[in-house]
Amino acid sequence: MALPFVVTLRGYDMRQVESLFAEVDEAVAADSAVLRAAARDALRATTLRRRLRGYAPRDVDAAIAQRLAALAHPGTPSGPTRPPAITPLPFVVTLRGYDMCQVESLFAEVDGALATDSAVSRAATRDALRAATLRRRLRGYDVGQVDAAIDERLRAL
Repeated sequence: MALPFVVTLRGYDMRQVESLFAEVDEAVAADSAVLRAAARDALRATTLRRRLRGYAPRDVDAAIAQRLAALAHPGTPSGPTRPPAITPLPFVVTLRGYDMCQVESLFAEVDGALATDSAVSRAATRDALRAATLRRRLRGYDVGQVDAAIDERLRAL
């Protein structure tokens, strides 16, 4: 299985990541709460090994956050949810920007809520998005771009 991750130096072990995502994507597509809970626990407990050549850690971490969001929300009445698409965030990295990991996990949660039809889930995510306080780091995502994307997501929720 080829995942859409960039291969970098000192990245995550490709076989381990592929094996983990195969198991998790199967659980996301399943209609079983037990499989979903097991996959959620597996994602949280896994410690990914680093190799000389492997998948880019930031991409894999963002995909894990997206999968956790998908596993937190059960399938719609018409059928189970599909694994979320892995799309990199289109923000410019600047000096003194928002913490990239925090922004990625926040947007993964929001995109997971947008993928559901649950009004309760959307409302809870909208409240969490409004209350979020993003940390600034020496190297992070552009503040203006992230703020504009947050406003856009709030309108969508």
